[in-house]
Amino acid sequence: MEEQAKREDRRTRYTKQVIREAFFELLREKGFDKTSVADICRIAEINRGTFYLHYVDKYDLLDAVIDEALDEEPPFSEREHTLCQRVPANDDYRLLYEGSDTLPHVTRHILERGGKEGIPQVMERSGLDEETARLVFIFAASGNIAVNNQMGWKRSKHFNEVQKLLREIFYSGLEQISKK
Repeated sequence: MEEQAKREDRRTRYTKQVIREAFFELLREKGFDKTSVADICRIAEINRGTFYLHYVDKYDLLDAVIDEALDEEPPFSEREHTLCQRVPANDDYRLLYEGSDTLPHVTRHILERGGKEGIPQVMERSGLDEETARLVFIFAASGNIAVNNQMGWKRSKHFNEVQKLLREIFYSGLEQISKK
């Protein structure tokens, strides 16, 4: 019985892997909006029923892949940069960050994950109430994501200098708020 469970897990992992590979291939070719579940199934050589065993729809798959990409990041507290200065771990994940049809989904995930630690930090540094701190965090993180997007999500000396400047501006602003 236990051996059967391991075999099923292996098959499940394999199936999800071919689905992800097909998904990324289609992202490169067509973009997210023009990709359908039927396209994914055709490329992955699976039937729709198999796809739906693992994902509700293509948005559920996108969410899973974004979470996977963000899991490749070190935890928020261990990163060199403290705002949402995420850099995709590989070229496949970079497609998620560069696509105008996928970046809003990535942004939502970053805000949800980063907000768990970022909002309390904003509250602590500024004395703001939780709702106001949430809005300040969204403003700062969304702006930072936009800057990263403009810079092509590529780490470089200039990228790090800009991130340091943005961090200084943000924390200086919180310090000014806390003095009021």
